[in-house]
Amino acid sequence: MLINNKIEARKNDAILEFQYILTTYIKPLLQCEGKLIFKDKKTINHKLKKYISCYKNGQSFYLYFFPSLETPQFHYRILTKNPKQKLGIAEKILREIMLVSNFDYRNSDFSLLNFYDTKQYVYRNARFDVAYELGLCNWLGSNCLYELIQRLYDWAQKTYEGNHMSFSFLIDSSNKLIGTTNYVKFLKNDHSAVFTDAISSGIKLDSNGNIIEYFSTAHKHSDDKHTAWAPYEFIDFASLCDSGWIGVIMQNNGDILIFKKRSLVFAKRNGKWAYLNSFTIQTTVEKFYERQSDDSSKKFADEVHSSVLDTSFAHTGGCIAIIKKEYCNDVLKTHFLKDALTAVDPKNEKKAIVQRLINAGSLNEAEPYFQHLDRKLRLELLSLDGATVLDSSGKILCVGAIVRIDGGSDGGGRLAATKELAKYGLAIKISEDGGIQGFSSTTPSDDAQTLFKTFLNKEEDNA
Repeated sequence: MLINNKIEARKNDAILEFQYILTTYIKPLLQCEGKLIFKDKKTINHKLKKYISCYKNGQSFYLYFFPSLETPQFHYRILTKNPKQKLGIAEKILREIMLVSNFDYRNSDFSLLNFYDTKQYVYRNARFDVAYELGLCNWLGSNCLYELIQRLYDWAQKTYEGNHMSFSFLIDSSNKLIGTTNYVKFLKNDHSAVFTDAISSGIKLDSNGNIIEYFSTAHKHSDDKHTAWAPYEFIDFASLCDSGWIGVIMQNNGDILIFKKRSLVFAKRNGKWAYLNSFTIQTTVEKFYERQSDDSSKKFADEVHSSVLDTSFAHTGGCIAIIKKEYCNDVLKTHFLKDALTAVDPKNEKKAIVQRLINAGSLNEAEPYFQHLDRKLRLELLSLDGATVLDSSGKILCVGAIVRIDGGSDGGGRLAATKELAKYGLAIKISEDGGIQGFSSTTPSDDAQTLFKTFLNKEEDNA
């Protein structure tokens, strides 16, 4: 009986460990909905090829998570509405983490593999964090990337001539080019600090960290065809991260950014890695657009997404809301009677200035649309204290508007205002710390639900 009790206790601990791994490290990488569903069922008769698979169950699709590739004793699943999503990054990271997990998930006795005191979670989490980073580097496909990141961590802890330094690199993950002289090793030398600036110049490396050449970026901010999903100051750099090139930047505040396929895909902020699922944000914004054509819908989502990223990296904080047309009049009357740009108020100097700026910057002066404004101007409008409010076609209703909310609301004022506006469509909060959270509700009487979140610190994550 004592032996059975010990096995049952280990099984419970193993279940909790795997649930923690999925919740903390894997779910944020995927497009999924609802809660994890536990299935206490042994998978037998064959070896699994992947830790994560998508299966149809009834009329719905689910992502299945297995803790081992050979006879896992249980598994979890979760609902997804995108069965065709790519699972590679999540698979790579989960594979690495399970290599350092504490239990043998193949056998019913759940014997210990990597012992640590289960109460000392700091050691377990540190091991998982390293495995996460290794999985990330494996997915990106560069032999030198993990070591490069370690060298950047070293630089984040020191200064050069009194200044914290920044770095930028392009790495050929396709293994087509071969360089000379290992620059990753040279990063141990103080003289390596002066050759890149994290925005307009950097070093191209082969997959092993050898120098290919020095590069500088060309300014093309006015190029309407530029589709890089990256913050404003990095769009030129991101445009170079294509055809097998991976971009790595460390800012002088210690943040590390990783670019792939012309997009910012990962960032280490607040001491932890965050995955920026641009596809999820993009498709969510598109759903709230009053479609005129597929092209205009995509452009609207592109511009909103870009401005949210810009505000996040500017650290100004902001709030943007897209209000469904059937609620626009009620929302303006209830919350923005004085702030609505449609209301004439010659005594309101701020509103007059804002109206002039957006009218002059819009393709349609009679009805200014957010997606038609200069990208830098949009950032500056979002940085104003208060909310930027659009209708579902992108027409700007308010800028810097103060949202009236009931007293006693949970969280900070910006979060409460965002959730209030989310009752009428989609509302996105960007914190001064850079966190991004999107909310919506089915009807105005329902509580706002989280649709996406990224770059969050611990306090925001609990909000």
